Amino acid sequence: MSRIIRVKFLLLAVMAWGTRGAIAQVGTAQLNGTVHDAGGAVIPKATVTLRDVATNRAYTTSTNDSGFYAQTSVSPGSYSLMVEANGFSKSIQNGIVLSVGQIASIDVGLTVAAAKQDVVVTTETLPLDTSRTEVSQVITTSQIQSLPISGRLFTDFALLTPGVATGRSSLQSTFTETEVTRISFGGQRDFSNEITIDGADNINTVTGSQRATPSQEAVAEFRVVNSSFGTETGRALGGLVDIVTKSGTNDLHGSVYDYFQNNATNARSILQPAPEADTLRQNQFGATLGGPIRKDKTFFFSNYEGQRRGESPTYPVTLLNDFALFNAAKSALNIAPETLNVLKTADSDNGFIKVDHELNKSNRLAVRYNIYDSRSLNLLVGDTLDGGGIAAPSGGHNAFIRDQSLVGVFNSVINSALVNTFLGQYARRHYDFPGATGQPTLDIPNTLQFGHNFGVFDQINESRLQFSDTVAWVKGSHVAKFGVDTNYLNDFVLSPGFTPMRIVLPGASCLVEFANYVNPAANLQQNPADGPCPVPNSLHGVPIVFWGAPIGHGPLAPGYLPPPIDTSWASPFVPSLRSDFNDPLNHGYFGFFAQDQWHITPTLNLTYGLRYDFETGLSTQINPDYRGFQPRVGLAYSLNKKTTVRAGFGLFDDRYNLTFIFTTRLQRPVVIPNATLPGVQYNSDTLPFSLNQLTPGPPLPNGQTITPADAAATLVKTGQVPPSFLTGPQGTTVPGSADLVDHNSRIPYSEQANFAIDRELGKGFVLDVAYLFVAGHKLLRPQNLNVCPPGGLSNAATNCPAAGPKPPDWPTGKDTFSGPLYTNAGLLYFTDNTGNTAYNGVTVQIVGNIAPYFRLNANYTFSKTFDNGTFATFVSTPQDQYKRNLERALSNQDVRHRFIGNFTATAPQKKFVRNFDLSGIVNLQSGRPFTEFVGFDANGDTNPVTDRVGDAGRNTYLGDKLITADLRLQRTIKFEFGQLALAVDGFNTFNRANVNEVTSVYGTYNYCGGQIPKQYKDTVSRSIQQGSTVSCPTGGPPTPNPLFGTPRTVFNPRQLQFSAKFVF
Repeated sequence: MSRIIRVKFLLLAVMAWGTRGAIAQVGTAQLNGTVHDAGGAVIPKATVTLRDVATNRAYTTSTNDSGFYAQTSVSPGSYSLMVEANGFSKSIQNGIVLSVGQIASIDVGLTVAAAKQDVVVTTETLPLDTSRTEVSQVITTSQIQSLPISGRLFTDFALLTPGVATGRSSLQSTFTETEVTRISFGGQRDFSNEITIDGADNINTVTGSQRATPSQEAVAEFRVVNSSFGTETGRALGGLVDIVTKSGTNDLHGSVYDYFQNNATNARSILQPAPEADTLRQNQFGATLGGPIRKDKTFFFSNYEGQRRGESPTYPVTLLNDFALFNAAKSALNIAPETLNVLKTADSDNGFIKVDHELNKSNRLAVRYNIYDSRSLNLLVGDTLDGGGIAAPSGGHNAFIRDQSLVGVFNSVINSALVNTFLGQYARRHYDFPGATGQPTLDIPNTLQFGHNFGVFDQINESRLQFSDTVAWVKGSHVAKFGVDTNYLNDFVLSPGFTPMRIVLPGASCLVEFANYVNPAANLQQNPADGPCPVPNSLHGVPIVFWGAPIGHGPLAPGYLPPPIDTSWASPFVPSLRSDFNDPLNHGYFGFFAQDQWHITPTLNLTYGLRYDFETGLSTQINPDYRGFQPRVGLAYSLNKKTTVRAGFGLFDDRYNLTFIFTTRLQRPVVIPNATLPGVQYNSDTLPFSLNQLTPGPPLPNGQTITPADAAATLVKTGQVPPSFLTGPQGTTVPGSADLVDHNSRIPYSEQANFAIDRELGKGFVLDVAYLFVAGHKLLRPQNLNVCPPGGLSNAATNCPAAGPKPPDWPTGKDTFSGPLYTNAGLLYFTDNTGNTAYNGVTVQIVGNIAPYFRLNANYTFSKTFDNGTFATFVSTPQDQYKRNLERALSNQDVRHRFIGNFTATAPQKKFVRNFDLSGIVNLQSGRPFTEFVGFDANGDTNPVTDRVGDAGRNTYLGDKLITADLRLQRTIKFEFGQLALAVDGFNTFNRANVNEVTSVYGTYNYCGGQIPKQYKDTVSRSIQQGSTVSCPTGGPPTPNPLFGTPRTVFNPRQLQFSAKFVF
């Protein structure tokens, strides 16, 4: 069924119900219910007052003719509920706790007043969300404060919820920011989520990652929403994290704290055996202070937190085994050698202040400001980069970030049935990410990478101005909301891609061959364990090179030669030409919504509505998509007081991914004479930056003949890149390579559906069983348009030959290629939106309290995720351009089994165990999939990073399972004026060696001896690592890569953290 048909069907369903709608506003809670007498008759015009026990703030409304009341836009916290009506005794309920995003229901029964008396009830449990239709979970203040989280990144708590996992969209890529937690909801890409703080958008639109957040100490709680069927939030096809910050109260309170880690108390990583460096120094310290400026009227809360961290990177065995050889090769190339003894540092300062002011009983204002400064060195070292290689120290980047936001929320109670909330935000983020060096990229595909990384932005600056307004209206049994959200953004990106040059070397032996070609006197000897270089000797180890050439904003001229780069390699480009690598973009997001929460009966609630989003400012690259209608509907039905059934369906639009909007804006659409490229916008714009590619083949457009090794040798010797090969009449260009985007790209979106049953088990425990379906559509997906068909092609634009004979033992049914389709051009990297995902997951969750000693929250997820592409990077392009359907496989996001549980146990008040607490997080997860790569360009399509072994599809090799237990033991010492908490945290307490990524380069193009490795540490994998001698294809290396299936990145070993926190 097409999207248009689905939209029309849901619109008809929505209009059939006939009313506008609402759910709890982002950043707030809602309480509703019915007031009735002892006989069950409703009581109209009863006064309902909800009072915040911390600030004495009162929310007052009255019941309508149906006896129904609703308190909308209520700040999360602890409350008392008072209900009064003429002729009835006053009812007071204490101990009501409302959490962010919650829609709670409390029905109140009043008795006839025989005498002046009040009925007082103390609630021991949270009110049930009988109106909630979404799939979500609240992370409470207690969990945030008591559970052990390494690095104290409170967003990591989102990973405690069902249906959520660590995101891997950018596995083998670095386009997303490295210092943030990447979260995948329902198997979707981790840059397609929405993060809000006090209702304000907190996403960097260029990368899709969250911006800086307040420290853990400034966060009250947050709700993690896997699938929301209200319409108040948008711009995300995945999930929502709705964060609420702390506010001051009528009591002055504060804290001083310090958290400390040192490698002296830690275990060693399996990738850092002695005597390798394993330094870890981390100190997180800070203070909070909050209280009244004027009691019952004005309150403040403030926080400062600093971090000082230094850590030794871990390196793959591939680098350590050949370290001396790699350095000898770099020295022969007159490039500074590698130094492994570097520290990855992460120093930061985070400030936060918030003021809440009650202007009068009907109007309240909250204003907060936070600023985050960080200075980090040698990021990416030891991490996976675009192209699949692990970064050596010369491939690192330094990060200098300043992130600020000023947010104001004005809440007005117009009358008992009408509430308006206005939000304004001004935010600025400066993200400088220069390379640690400007050295040429020496790229061993899917294995190692030396030099300036070619696949990152070196700078991202973004300013945001946001305004939103929401009206909540109670009418009869309906709670309606409608509103608008506008965002104006200014972005600036510096993207010196492929500077100074990406030199592809498919194996350590190829690097040795190239070094000897550039400097014959070096006479380096290959390591026999590395195997031979799998390219012809005439190429001297280099089958392909890429380089980014600045050519200015003026008229294009064939054969333009930019000035040489300083071969000290302090910068990857000539600094005076910086403007040729940057680009600004002014754009905007606009959203409108209307929704209704209809309490059809006391046990049946329907939430339905419509959202509409569109973007502006992108017409240079794409035709704007104005079809952003997103109907959503959800149902909650209480079978009885203990059982609730929930279901829902909706459409959810994402944002355009600006990563490749920026790279294509810089490199401009390409025009090849007589060639038609589908989806490409043709124009005669100037070309400030040209991406070039050189492969062996016929003479270049200007008649020159030059091999990739020749171009690379000239660069490393002189700093001079080859000319930008431009031909054709004025206004048409043929650069060696180009990065293109489909001009008719549509907004990505998802279909989401869920069915869930909640059941109270008694004794404080609740069981939830849910099914979630998420299907993502119109996702980014790359391809190379410049690949000659296997049978060749001859027309007015090209005359490329058919592929030659296939190598011996080549996989049956698998094609080879003769090279580029257009011989006067290189890579034509084209991004369209034909990507799709499908997630099916079942979750089981149990939450409970055994007051006051034990709290438990545990969940298990069984799921499966398929997609036909991962992300728009080189390693994500199809193995066969003409058989893209073969790319459908298990997704990088797939996690088949995942159990996550957290608990807090408080000791009885006995002599020896008094004031002790034990808390922990246990994570059990099945292995995640990896693709088995050949390691070089075996099929002749000029892309060395996508070739797969045999007939295998993507992600056919299963990695290591994850088993961790993080524990905290805490003792609280109480004083008359406060209390001191002393704690020790153990992360991966039992020191299991958990492997993150495995070496997935097999080393040859077909399986040796027909033996296919399928998962980490299986029999075939172990045989390969022990030097298998089974027969391999005669046209390739004689044995598989002996490091195949071995760990190349790992999670942390056992680490201990010590802390002291004084609270007053």
